[in-house]
Amino acid sequence: MRWTPILTLLLCATAIICVFGAKSTTKKGGHLVGGSAVKRPAGGKRVAIPNKNIQRLNQKRWREPPRDCSDAPKHLKQTCLMIRRMDLATRRRLARQSVRQTRPNQVPNWLQPIPVPANARGQAAYHPYDCMTLLCLCPFFNGRNVNGQCVLSNGVVLQMSWRKEYRMMSEAERARWHNALNTLKRNGEYDRLSRQHLEVGVGSGAHSGPGFLPWHREYLKRFEIALRMVDPLVFIPYWDSVMDSYLPDPRDSILFSDLFVGGTDYYGNVVTGPFAYWRTIEGRSTILRNLGAEGQLFNENQVNTIVAQNTIENTLAYTAPQPGCPYPNNYGAIEYSHSNIHLWIGGDMKPPSTSANEPIFFMHHSFVDYLWELWRQLQQPRWLREQAYSADHPTCANWQHFSYAPMRPFPYLVNRDGLSNSYTDQMYRYAPRATCSHQRPNCGSPYLFCDTRGYPHCVSKIRLNGNCRGFEQADACYASRCWWGRCVNASFAAARMKGARIHSNSTLDLELAAQVTVNGTKVERVPLVKRISVKMTAPLFVDCYNRMPCCDAWSKNGGCQREPEFMSQYCQASCNACTPSYNTTDSCADRHVNCVAWKADKMCSGKSADFMSENCRHSCGKCELARESQCFKNGKIIPIPVSQNLRESISDSLMSEVTNKIKKVKKQEIDATKKVRHG
Repeated sequence: MRWTPILTLLLCATAIICVFGAKSTTKKGGHLVGGSAVKRPAGGKRVAIPNKNIQRLNQKRWREPPRDCSDAPKHLKQTCLMIRRMDLATRRRLARQSVRQTRPNQVPNWLQPIPVPANARGQAAYHPYDCMTLLCLCPFFNGRNVNGQCVLSNGVVLQMSWRKEYRMMSEAERARWHNALNTLKRNGEYDRLSRQHLEVGVGSGAHSGPGFLPWHREYLKRFEIALRMVDPLVFIPYWDSVMDSYLPDPRDSILFSDLFVGGTDYYGNVVTGPFAYWRTIEGRSTILRNLGAEGQLFNENQVNTIVAQNTIENTLAYTAPQPGCPYPNNYGAIEYSHSNIHLWIGGDMKPPSTSANEPIFFMHHSFVDYLWELWRQLQQPRWLREQAYSADHPTCANWQHFSYAPMRPFPYLVNRDGLSNSYTDQMYRYAPRATCSHQRPNCGSPYLFCDTRGYPHCVSKIRLNGNCRGFEQADACYASRCWWGRCVNASFAAARMKGARIHSNSTLDLELAAQVTVNGTKVERVPLVKRISVKMTAPLFVDCYNRMPCCDAWSKNGGCQREPEFMSQYCQASCNACTPSYNTTDSCADRHVNCVAWKADKMCSGKSADFMSENCRHSCGKCELARESQCFKNGKIIPIPVSQNLRESISDSLMSEVTNKIKKVKKQEIDATKKVRHG
C-alpha cells in the first residue's frame, strides 16, 4: 500500500506528457504527427497523408531561390559566377577522382632538409654514394649552390626523396621509377650494387644480428642516390605487403601485373612487365619467382608488434644467439618477420645472395626501413636515436655486428653510423601508409580499395581473372567486376547479369555488377608500360682515381707488375685497371668535382695531401710543381709504401671490384711478358 502514492504520481506524469506532446504536434486543419501529415475530418478521426505530399504543403510557405546567380546583387554577379565555375570544376575533378580513387601526389613544400650539424658526416664526399646531404650531392649533379639549395641545370631545386607506397605513386612517378631501374640495369650499375649485397650475404654485419637495420638503411640510401643520378625525381617506393595479405590469394594482387612488377610464366620466370627478361648476376636469362610456396606476408599484428617494442635489443635484435647469450630467442624481431616475405616471393628473392636481383627487394626493404623509422619516432627521443645500440655480446652476435665494427663494404663507416638522424633529416622521408574510414572509404589510389567490414583498412585490388571470393560487394577488382569469386571483365559480368537467375543466398550486388560506367564516366585505361624519355641527369660516377702523386712514376718503373695488389687499388688509373672519366693529359686540371669544397676545408695538407696533390692540383696550387718532383730521393724513386699485411688484406678481399682489378693488372703483366717473348 505504501507504493500507491508513488504509482499515482507516475501515472499523472505520464498523462501530462502525453497531453502536452500531442498539443505540441497538432494544428487545426492539418498537422504533423510522427513525420506524417494528418487531417481531422468532420468525424474527428485522424487520417495520415503520405510523406511525399509534405513538400507540396510547404511550397506555399517557402520557394527555393535560383542557383544560377540571377538573383545576386549587381556588384557581386561576376564574383558569384566565378565561384560557381570553380565549384563546378572541383565537382568534376572529384567525380573523376571518385572513379580513379586518386589524390594529389605532389611533394609537400616542407620537404626541405633541416640545418646540418657542423660535425655531421657526408657534407663533402669522394663518391656520391658517401653523401649525407643534398649539397654534398650537388656537384655530382652538375648543380649550383644557391642560398643553401642545390639548383640543377634545368632550374629545378633538388629536394629530399618522398618515399611513397608503390601503389600510391602517380602514373608518371611509377613510370620514372621503372625507367630509372632499367637505365641502371643497362649501364651495369644495378648489377654492381646487387653484387655488393651478394658479397655481404654472409660474413658481414648485414644479416643475422643488430647490424641488419643500419646496414640496409645505408645500402638503400646508396641505391637511391644511383637512381636519382638518372632522374632526380625518382625515389624508392615501399611495398606495404599488409595490404596484399588480406586477399584470398595474394598472388592475384594487382602488384603482380604488368602495371607493377610484372608476371611470370608457368615456371616462375618473369617474362612480362617492366622487369621482363632481366639477366641476373648469376647469368640466368630472367628473374625467378615462386610466389606463395612458403613464408607469409606482413600482417597488421606484426607491424603493431614491431613498433610497440620498448627495448633496443628487441629492435636491433640478436637473431642468431649462441649458447651463453643472456637474451632469449626473439622470433618476433623485424629481421625474422621480414624474412618471411623473402620466402613468400621465393626464387631469386629467397636467399640473401641473389635477392637483390629482384627489384621487389628494394621496395620490401624500404618498408622495413619505414617501420624502423616509425619505431624510432614513437619509442625514442631524438638524441637517443643516434646513441642506442644493442650491447656487444660475442655470444649473442659475431663481432661484425658490434657497434664500432666496420660497415663492410662501405668505406670509413661503422655500424652505428647507420643510426644517424641525417638519413631522414637530409636525404629522404616517408609518406604515411594508405588509410581509409567509414566517412572516407577511399584509399587514394585506383589500385587500392577500402574494406569497411569491421575496422576500415586499405586492401590491394585484384588483377583480372584473380580470386576475389569474399569481396563480391566491394570494388576489389581492378578495371573489372567480381563475378562468383573471380575478377572478370565488367562488360562480361553485365552481360551475364541480363536474364540471369540469382539464387537467394547470393551475395552479388546486382546494381554494382550491372554498372559498366560510374556516373556515366568510363574508367580510364592506363597503358601497361608507360615510357618516359629520361636522360642521365648526372654523369655516371667512375671510381678511377690514383690515390698518390707518384703512381705514374711507379707504373713506368714496373710497379704494377711487382705489386699488383697495392697498385690495382691505389694507382688504378696508372695501371689501367679502370678507365678514367677525366682528362688525363691536362696535368693542372681538377679531376674531382669536390676539389673546391675540399680546398675550403683545408684538405690540401695533412692526411689528404697525397690524394689532393694528384687530383686537385689547380685548387691546391700545385700546377707549377711537377708530379715526379716528390717521387725521387737522391736520384732514386721512392719505394711503394706497401706492407705484407696490406698486401694480404687486399688479396683476401671478397669484393669482386677489388679482385677484378687485381686480375686485370696481372693479366696485363702476362700479356706484356708474352709480347716480349714473341717480339
